[in-house]
This record gives sequence, C-alpha cells and structure tokens, in this order.
Amino acid sequence: MPIPSRRFRVLLLSLASVIIAIAIPLHSPPDGQDRSEFAQFVGRFHPLVVHLPIALLLLVPVLELAAMTRRWKHLRGAAEFVMPLAAVAAIVAVSLGWLLAWSGGYEGRLVLRHMWGGIALAVASICCCFLRRWNLRLYAAALAATVLLMTWTSDQGGKITHGEKYLTEFMPRPVRSLLGIPPQARKNSRREQATANSIAIQVAATPSNAGTAALATFFSARVQPILADKCITCHQASKHKSGLRLDNFEQLMHGSKHGPVIQPGSPQKSELYRRITLAPDDKDFMPADGKPRLTSDEVKVIELWLSAGASDTTLVTAVQGAPPIPLKARRAVPLAPDYRPRIETIAALESSLGIRLVPRSQNPTDGLVVRTVSAPEHCNDQTLAGLQPVADLIVDAELARTKVDDEGLATLANFSNLRAVDLSHTAVTSQGVQKLAKLEKIESLNLTETAVDDSGVSELRHKNSLKNLYLFGTRCTTNPRISK
Repeated sequence: MPIPSRRFRVLLLSLASVIIAIAIPLHSPPDGQDRSEFAQFVGRFHPLVVHLPIALLLLVPVLELAAMTRRWKHLRGAAEFVMPLAAVAAIVAVSLGWLLAWSGGYEGRLVLRHMWGGIALAVASICCCFLRRWNLRLYAAALAATVLLMTWTSDQGGKITHGEKYLTEFMPRPVRSLLGIPPQARKNSRREQATANSIAIQVAATPSNAGTAALATFFSARVQPILADKCITCHQASKHKSGLRLDNFEQLMHGSKHGPVIQPGSPQKSELYRRITLAPDDKDFMPADGKPRLTSDEVKVIELWLSAGASDTTLVTAVQGAPPIPLKARRAVPLAPDYRPRIETIAALESSLGIRLVPRSQNPTDGLVVRTVSAPEHCNDQTLAGLQPVADLIVDAELARTKVDDEGLATLANFSNLRAVDLSHTAVTSQGVQKLAKLEKIESLNLTETAVDDSGVSELRHKNSLKNLYLFGTRCTTNPRISK
C-alpha cells in the first residue's frame, strides 16, 4: 500500500530535521569562542524551553498507560497528539541549546555529552511518533528507552548548571551502592567542625605551629577555595567558557583562548581581576548568569595574591594584610593531597585488599582513613605494602587486632602524612615500633596490649608532633597514657 502523500511529507520533514540536527553540531561544535550577542540572547531561551519536552515526554507514557483501561481509553488520542508535540519541542530545545553553547563560549566533555544527548533524544522522539502508527510493541520499547535517555540527558544538563555532584551529593548510601557510586565523604558534625575551626585559628596565631602553617601556600589555602566556590561551575575540565579553566593552577596560568588572564605582580593588568571588579550589570562581569559574586574580602585576597607574584609556592605566612578567613570556611591546613583524582585507584584497592579507605571528612584534602574494624583478619603486612599507591593520602590507620607485625611497620613508616595509628592488640614489638619515629607528623599512637617496652618508645617520647601515646598492657614501666 503506497504511503499517503501527507504522511510522506511528514516523513521527509522529520528526516530533514534529523539530518540538520546532527550536521550542524558536527560542522560547528561548541569551541569556547564567544560570538554574536544576538545569538547568545536567543540561545539563552534554552533553559526555559528545555522543560517543555521533558514534561511532554513524561506525560506520554502516563497517557498511554491510562488509555489501556476502559475508563480512560479516550486518552489514546491525547497521547497521539502529545507525542509529536514533544518531538517538535525537543528539536527546538536542541537547536537553542546548540546556539547557546556555540555562541556563548562553552566547551568541554560535559557540554558535548549534554548536547549529543539532546540530539539523540530529539531523534528518538521522532522515531516514537512513527513507531506508534506502525508497531506498538516497538513503540513501547522505544518510548521507555526515550524516557531513560531523557533522564540521563537531563542529569548532564543539571551537572552543567549546578556542578557534577549535584544529583549524587545527598544520595542515600543504599542507592549509591546499587548504582556503583563511591561513598560520599561524610559531613563534619558541629563538634568536629568547631574543633577544625579551633585548629585553624591556632595554626594561624600560634608561633609553635609556624612549621605546620608553612606547609600551606597562599594559593592553595586562600585563592583556590574562592575559585572552587565561585568560578569552577563554569570553568572546569568538563565545562569551560572561552577555553578558560580555573580548576588548577596550571590551567589558570595558561589562560583562555583570548590570552592570559593573570599578570603576575599587577592586579590591574590581570583580566581575571578586571572581570571580578566590574559593575555587576557589565556584560563582562564575572561570575556571570546571576551566580553569587565574590565578596569584598575575596576580591582583596585575589588582589594580594596577584600583587605578590601570583605564585603557587608563596607561603600563606608570606602574604601580609589578607582578610581573616570567614568563620564558616575556617579549617585546618590540608593534611594530604586531594584524593579525588585517584578515586578509581582507591576503589580498586578496597576491592582487592578487603579493607576500607574512608575520607576523613568532606574536605578532600583531609586525607583517608584505613578502616579494618569489620574484618581485621584481612589486614596484614602485605596489605600495607599494597597501599603504597595511596600512601601519601592516608592520615589515619586503624589497625587494631590485625595481623600486622614489625615488617608492616617498616612500610607504615613511609606513609609521610600519617597522623594517627592504632596498633592495639597486634604482634608488633619494640623493634618495629622504633621505625615509626621517622613519621614527622605522627600525633597519636595506640600500642595497647602489645609486646612493646621502654626501648621501643624512647625516641617517640621526644617527638614534638606526638600528642598522645597509649601504652596500656605493654611492658613499659612509665605512665600508660602520655599526653602533651
């Protein structure tokens, strides 16, 4: 039976729409270049229009399911009307989205994933329109796949706007486990946060802590947190406007596609400083799109850093006149490198070694805790040797009742950022414990119910960093708990 001319015209129009929707982004993908202001104006209707196909595509399966009942069977005609409308809305949303990304200076893998997800969604919507008339079983399968594709594409769009952890940040642990998402670093309790604030204040104010404070640079302690809070959403690896990334020092100094944004020693000649100090209604003002602007103290911190040479090695104590850290943002000097770039390695080690590597807090530079309490028999000297790829990230080792002995302590002594170690009820001796004296940052050591004697802890007693030493049930003749 020949295809009616009207249906044939609709088919041709649909095919043309698909070809255009794919060809234009292939020919002119988002490349980080700013273009016509009018194109940007039109493209900015994308966030408004994009919700229409989402709502319609969610409505279609509801109508189809309802139409399967005798009472609501008349809704079948409504579904037949809504599905093509959803396809048209998806095409319009994709067109505006491409125009916004292409003209507004966006680029990055997250932007591309969202764009191609939207294109695939528009194509899938068109396919659903035709399958509904020709094969209901294929239509049902295609509609389900389209809704799933829409969910994924919407998630990519949410990550562009709100950050990559927007949907998973508060996801319950059972759901995380089901989806294979790594556990979220736990949030500090009020008491823990108060303790961290107190430590931060002491580090800044106490002369005896000068050596510890010197480990932090002004960029990592003061500048980078501002960029992460106010700028990273639009300038990171997965999404960056005008080719500018601010997620690390090297990319910041590299600048944008228009050139450097930092002029060491001169805030007034630095494009970054110029943009954050413009009037909020200026088209070049940053952060753009109504995002929270930098406070006067944050601007001052950036200015002082630029004036001091815009280095990532200048110590935090070397820059004078910086505003105090807001109370809500105060926390201790970073204890370890950021663990997030090695999250896959961490997960692989947990799986292969049978132990847990848990973030110490929600701050990714507070390090990891080796946790063995659920299965201490799985941890031995070979386990500690297997942790070498993340040794610099570990700040706390909970090794009580494990099979670790003196050989394992030789490995543990090389964990340069280790602060706390619990070796209670293990087979360690004085010979092995002596090796831990090389840990420059050790603060707490629990040797309860071990074979350690005075010779094993003699050197440890004189370490300035060690605050607590627990010797209950050992062969030591002095106080079983030593606190400084």
